Amino acid sequence: MSFLSSTYNALRGPVGAPQTALDTVTKLADRLAQSTLLSDRRAAILGLKGLSRDHKADVGHYALEYLVKALDTDARDDVDVARAVLDTLLLLCQVDTPEGVKVSRDDIGLKHTDILLSTPGPTHALLALLMDNNFYVRLTALQLLSVLLHNRPHQVQQHFQHSADGPSVIEQVLADNRDIIRTEGLAVLQLLVASNPSIQTSIAFAGAFEKLLAIISQEGGIDGGSTVHECLLVIEGLLRHNVGTQKFFRDLEFTSHLPALLLFPSPPPSPDQPTPQEFNLQFWNPSKLTNAIAVVEIIRMLVAGKGDVNQAPDLGGMSRCLTELALASNAPTVLKTKALKALPANPPLFNLVTCYIPVPETNGEEWDRLAPEPAIAVLVAYSLDGEYGVPGAVETVGPVARRESLELRAAALSVFEAFVSNDLNARLYILGEMANPPPLPSGTETVRHPFRTLVKALSDTPQPPMTPQAAHRTQLASLLFTSLIRSSDKCKALARSIVPSVVAVMPTSTPSNNFFTPADGPPINEKAALKAAEKADDDDDDDEQQPLLSAILGSLAIAIRSRGISREKGDTDLREWDRVIVAYLIIISGWAWESSVTVKDVLEEGGIMSVLIEPVTQSSGVDVIVQGLCAFVLGVCYEFNREPGEITRETLQPIFHKRIGADTFVSRMARLRDDPRFKAVSPEHLVVDVVLDDMSGGFGGELSRAGEDATDGEGEIWFDWAFVEFWKSHYYTIQKSITNDPNSAAAEAGGNIDTVALITSLRSVIANQGADIERLQAKLAEVMKEREEEREQLNAQITSLSDRLTELNSEIETEKEKKRETEKEQEDLLVLLEELNQKRRRDKALMKEKGLMVSEDEEEEEDEEDEERRRRRRKKKMKRNSRLLLLQKRQHLNKYIIMNFGVQGLIIVCGCAI
Repeated sequence: MSFLSSTYNALRGPVGAPQTALDTVTKLADRLAQSTLLSDRRAAILGLKGLSRDHKADVGHYALEYLVKALDTDARDDVDVARAVLDTLLLLCQVDTPEGVKVSRDDIGLKHTDILLSTPGPTHALLALLMDNNFYVRLTALQLLSVLLHNRPHQVQQHFQHSADGPSVIEQVLADNRDIIRTEGLAVLQLLVASNPSIQTSIAFAGAFEKLLAIISQEGGIDGGSTVHECLLVIEGLLRHNVGTQKFFRDLEFTSHLPALLLFPSPPPSPDQPTPQEFNLQFWNPSKLTNAIAVVEIIRMLVAGKGDVNQAPDLGGMSRCLTELALASNAPTVLKTKALKALPANPPLFNLVTCYIPVPETNGEEWDRLAPEPAIAVLVAYSLDGEYGVPGAVETVGPVARRESLELRAAALSVFEAFVSNDLNARLYILGEMANPPPLPSGTETVRHPFRTLVKALSDTPQPPMTPQAAHRTQLASLLFTSLIRSSDKCKALARSIVPSVVAVMPTSTPSNNFFTPADGPPINEKAALKAAEKADDDDDDDEQQPLLSAILGSLAIAIRSRGISREKGDTDLREWDRVIVAYLIIISGWAWESSVTVKDVLEEGGIMSVLIEPVTQSSGVDVIVQGLCAFVLGVCYEFNREPGEITRETLQPIFHKRIGADTFVSRMARLRDDPRFKAVSPEHLVVDVVLDDMSGGFGGELSRAGEDATDGEGEIWFDWAFVEFWKSHYYTIQKSITNDPNSAAAEAGGNIDTVALITSLRSVIANQGADIERLQAKLAEVMKEREEEREQLNAQITSLSDRLTELNSEIETEKEKKRETEKEQEDLLVLLEELNQKRRRDKALMKEKGLMVSEDEEEEEDEEDEERRRRRRKKKMKRNSRLLLLQKRQHLNKYIIMNFGVQGLIIVCGCAI
C-alpha cells in the first residue's frame, strides 16, 4: 500500500492544484534524482515509465540522465528497479518510423540513443544486467541492446570491445535454455558481430561455435525450426570476412558437422561407394530448405576462403556432399543451385554418382534410380536439359519456376567452365568423346549420353517456331562448347574433327530395371537405335559428311533467315531467334580467335560473309547484340586470316570499307558494349531479367513477346562471364583491325593455354604490384602529411619560442638597467657614508686635541662598522665576479650551440630552459 500511495502522491502533486504532464515528469525526475529511499526512486521510475510512451520527449529531456544513473546503481540491487528502468529506456530509444521507411536524423529515439551511448558506462551496465538470471530482466536487457544495435551499431560494438565481460556474457545467454531468451540472444548476436572482426574473433574464441552447434543438434539439425536458422546465421556472421575465425573453425574440425547437418554420412564414403539413399531422397519443407541453404552458404564461405588449403584433402567431404546434393538428390531447385555455386574450382566431377529422377504423375512420391555415371556428364545434362538432366522431368510452370530452373542450368554451366578451364586434359577427354564416341556396349541400358547430346544440340538445325526452351538449350550448348575450345589450339583442332553424323545419339527415355520404385516399361533396345541411325546416314550417301563447324555456320544462316521471316509475319519469337543467333556467333568468335585454320574454314563456307555483313548494315529491325557480334566475328576473321586461300585480307578490307564502313563497324561494337543485357552479366549472375521494351532500339520498336502480359520474375541468358571478359579484353583490338594494313602482323596474344596461363600470371603479378604501389603511395602520402603537420607544429613552436625569447631578452635588459641604477645608488651612498665617517674621525681627533672626552666604545664600534663595510664590499665584488664568469660561460655555450645546431637549436634549448 505504501508503494501505491507514494506513486499516487507523486503523480497527484499538491491537493487541488491542476497538474500537466510536463509538471508530473519534472517532479518525478526530481524525486528520482534527490530521493534517498529506494522505494521512492522505484515509484518515480514506474511513473516515468507510464508517461514515456505518450511524452517521450519530455521524459527524455528531464529524466534520461537520472534513468541512466539508476541503470548503473539501483538496477544492480533491485529486480523491480531493473525491469522498470529497462522498460523505460526501451520506450525512450525506440524509433517511431515505420518499418521499411528511412529513419529521420531528428528522430527522438536516435537522440536518446546517442545520449545513452555517449559514454561506455550504460552499455557495460546493460551487459552486467544480462548476467542476472531473472527472466524479465535478461529479456528486456536483450531487447534494449537490440534496439541500440539497430540505432547505432558501431557505438555499441565499440563499447562492447572495451568490456572485459562481454564474451562471457554472450556465452551465458547462449547457455540459457529458455526459448524466448535464446531467440532474442541469437538476434542480438547477429547484429553484434556484423562487420566487426574483433568481436567475431573474441566471441568465436570464447566457445560460441560449440554452443551454437550444440543448440542446432538439440533442435534436430536442419529439421529444426527458426532457432536452427538463427544459429546458422550467427555462425555465418562469425565467419564472414574473417580469416582468423574461418581457420579456427577448420582447425577444430567443426567442418565435419556441416555435411552431417545435411544428412550426409560422416565419415564420408569412399569414391567407389554410392551415397546412401537416405541422403539423396529426403522430405523437404520450407523450414528445412531455409536451414539447408544457410548450411550451404557457410560451406561456400569456408571453401572459398581456404587459400593454401585448396590442395589439402576435402574437409569433412564437403565437395562430394555438395556434388551429390546438387546432381543426385531430390533437393529443391534453389538448393541445388546454391550447392553448385558453392563447389570449389576443382570438384570431383569424374567420380561416379547415382542419380534419381521422379516418376511421372506420382507427385514426387516415387523415384527411379539411374545407373552410376560421371558427375561431369550429369553436369552437362543439367545445363542442357534442366533439372535431373531429362527434358520434361520436372514441370516448370510459372515465371518463378522457370527462373529457378534457368538459374540451376546457369550454375551448372559456371561449374563446368571453372572445371575445364583449369584442366586441359579434361577438355581433351570430353572433346575426344565428342569426336570419336565409343560404341555403346550391347545389353546396357542408359538414360542419357550428355556428350553426344551436346553434339546434337550444336548441330541440329533450328526450326520455327522458336520456343524459349529450345533457344536456351542451343545457347547453353554453345557456351559449354566454347568453354572447351577457348584459348587452346589443341582443343580447336580436335573440335574441327567432330562430325555430327557419326555421333549416334540415343533417344531419351526413362530407365528400366534399376529403380527405387519400379514404374516404367521395357528397356531401350540400343542396337536397334544404332541400326536406325546408321540407316538414316546411309540414305544420304550423296552428301559428304559435314563437320561440326560447317553445321554451325549453316545453322547461323538459317537462324538469321528464319528471324527475318518471323519478323515479316509478325510472330512473337524474335527474341528467341536472337538468342540462337547470338549462341552461334559466340561459338564462331571463340573458335576463330587466333586460329587461322578455323578462319580459313569459315571464309570458305559459301555465302557466310553476306550472312554476317547483312545484320551489320541494317539500320533497324536487328538486335544491337546481333549487330555487334556479327561485326566482331568479321573483325576476328580479318585479323586472323593468315592462311593462304581464295579470300585474303587484301580482298576483305575493301569489302568491309565499302559495305560497312569503319565508323559503322566501331559503332555496332560500341552499342553492344553499352547494352544493359551485356553489362548485367557478372561472375555470380548469368541470368538477366527479361525487359520487354525497345531494347535500346534494337527491335525497331517491336516487342519480342508482345502476346505475353506477365514477365515478372522471368529471366534469360545471353552471355556467360568468360565470354564477357574475353570480349572486353579484345574488342578494342578488333575495332581497329579493319583500318590496319592487310600486310600487318596479327594482334599478339597467347595461342595456347600455357601462354594464356603465363599472361594471366604476369597480369596478376602486375596487378599485385600496382596494388602494392598504390598502398605504398598512400602510406607515403600519409607519412608526408604527418611530417608536414609536425613541421607546422615545430614552426609554430619555434615562432612562439622566438617571441618568448625576445620578451625575455627585453625583460633581462630592463632588469639589468635597474640593477645598474641600484648599484650606482649604493655606491653613491657608500661614498657618502665614507665621507661622513672621515668627517666624524676628524671631529674626534679635534675633540681629543681640545681635551674633550671621546668614548673608546664608539671607536671600537666605528672600527667594527668599518670592518663590516669592507666585508660587504668584498662579498659584492665576489658576486659581481661570479656573475661575470657565469655570463662568459653562457656566451661560450651559446656560441657552441649555434655552431653545431643552429639558431633553432638555441631557441629550443632556451624554450626548454624557460
